[in-house]
Amino acid sequence: MYQPVKNTNAVVTENIHKPGRNVMFLSADWCGDCRAIKPFIQNIKDTVSQTANWFDADRDDNLDVATAYNLRGIPSFVLFENGKEISRIGHGERLTPKQILDWYQRTLN
Repeated sequence: MYQPVKNTNAVVTENIHKPGRNVMFLSADWCGDCRAIKPFIQNIKDTVSQTANWFDADRDDNLDVATAYNLRGIPSFVLFENGKEISRIGHGERLTPKQILDWYQRTLN
């Protein structure tokens, strides 16, 4: 099962501002919907990583970042391009792998 990488606020912020496309997976260990999607995250990451940098953020460990970007629901996936938020999915509802991959595919168009 996928285990998100624990990053500091500084590392998450650095990843947000990297040139190109960057996708943040925001989750928390205690989140039931996050746990439900974890068996599928590696496949989603592998797909997304073909066209974007992937990085993890923890809702509690990276509360400063979550607050700065008004990210309240988890799991959330946020696409940044050259430091600017382009799109997001997830507002605290349970997401299916298809919903996430369809969302990302739409961002490519």
